[in-house]
Amino acid sequence: MAQISIQELTVKNLYKCLELKLAEDQVDRIAPNVYSIAESKVDPNLTPYAIHLDEEVIGFVMTENDPNEIEERKYWIPRFMIDLSFQRKGYGKAAMQQVIDMLKKNDDCHYIGLSTEPDNYSAIRFYESLGFINTGELLEESEAILILKV
Repeated sequence: MAQISIQELTVKNLYKCLELKLAEDQVDRIAPNVYSIAESKVDPNLTPYAIHLDEEVIGFVMTENDPNEIEERKYWIPRFMIDLSFQRKGYGKAAMQQVIDMLKKNDDCHYIGLSTEPDNYSAIRFYESLGFINTGELLEESEAILILKV
């Protein structure tokens, strides 16, 4: 059976992450992977990862750990995407669960947060299926904040 894994971004999988595609209606909702990777190189709180299905790169995720933030904002998932050809197959849910489990290993991780556009109902349903709760709050960028208590 195929295995999902979250792997450190390396020279070996970097270009595969840059080639990942989204559905047309998702393109304007998620920052391009190249932007996220560049951002992670100047912000030490951001860590990019490739999502692998066995040896194939099928997605990208970036985590944030800001030790200076309040407890609910210390651990964040600012980017998460699965390539269009691998969506709706359960890989995204398996990958997100692995990211959650990875972050939960930190002793000071009591909450994991993320955000999405308030009208991105499919993303909100997806995150809620993993236990995230829509707080009703909005980020500065007008994105809905969802929090998972761990």
